[in-house]
Amino acid sequence: MVFLAKKWLGTGLLPLPLLLIVALLGAVFFFFKAKRTGLTLMTLAAMSVCLLSTRPVANALIRPLESTYPPYLVTPDSQAIQDIIVLGAAQVANTNLPLLSQLGNAGLARISEGIYLALAFPEARLIVSGYAGGEGRSSAELYSAVAQQFGIAPERIMALPKPKDTAEEAVAIAPLINNRRALLVTSASHMPRSMSLFNAQGAHPIAAPVGHLAKESNATLPLYTYLPSSHYLARSETAWHEYLGLLWQQLKPSAERPVPSS
Repeated sequence: MVFLAKKWLGTGLLPLPLLLIVALLGAVFFFFKAKRTGLTLMTLAAMSVCLLSTRPVANALIRPLESTYPPYLVTPDSQAIQDIIVLGAAQVANTNLPLLSQLGNAGLARISEGIYLALAFPEARLIVSGYAGGEGRSSAELYSAVAQQFGIAPERIMALPKPKDTAEEAVAIAPLINNRRALLVTSASHMPRSMSLFNAQGAHPIAAPVGHLAKESNATLPLYTYLPSSHYLARSETAWHEYLGLLWQQLKPSAERPVPSS
C-alpha cells in the first residue's frame, strides 16, 4: 500500500500532471469571475510546459544528475571485477514481442552495458534485479533471458525479481556484494540516488552509468531542435522524478532510513 501510494504521489507531482492541474484550477478561477487569477495560472502552466519541452531547459535539469559520476571505461589496466549489478527498469512482458522489445529504453541500455561488462570481466557474477510490476515476467527475468541470449552462462547470473524499487534493491543486494569489488549499472540520471541508497546500506559499488540523455554534439544543431518537443518534456520529467526521489530520501524520518556506514 505504501509503495503504491508513493508511486501515485510521485506520478502526480511530475511536471505534466502537476501543470495540467494548475491550468485546470486557472480555468475554474476564470469561469468563476476571478479572471485575472485564472489567466495568470493558465499562462504560467502553458509557459512552464513550453519551457520544460525545450532542449536547453531539459538538458540543464538533467545534466547535473548525469555528470555526478563519470562513465566507467574498461581498459587493459582495469582491476578485476567480482560483481556486475544491473538495476531494474520498466518492461512489458508480452511474449508476442521479440525479447528486446519487451524492455524499455532504460532497461535496454542497462542490460546492454551489463552484458558488455560481463564479457569484459568473464569471472564476474551478473546480478540482475527488478520486479514484475503487474506484468507476467519481471525485469530481472527478462534481463537474465537477454543476457543468456548474448552468451552469458546461466550459472553466472543471479536474478532478484522481488525488489520493487531502488531502495529495496539496495537492501537486497548490499549483503551480496559485501567486501567484493562490484560495478553498479543504471541510468546516469538515476545513479546519484542509487549510489546514495547503496552507500546507506554499507555497500560501495563502483558507478557505471549508462543511458546519458544530455549528450551534446560538436556539430551546429538546426534551429528546429530548440522548438518544444514531447521528447524533451520526457527528459525534463526524468530529471524531475530523480530530484523528487532525492528529496524523498532527505525527508524520510531518520528512523526509517538505513544508517550509513562510517
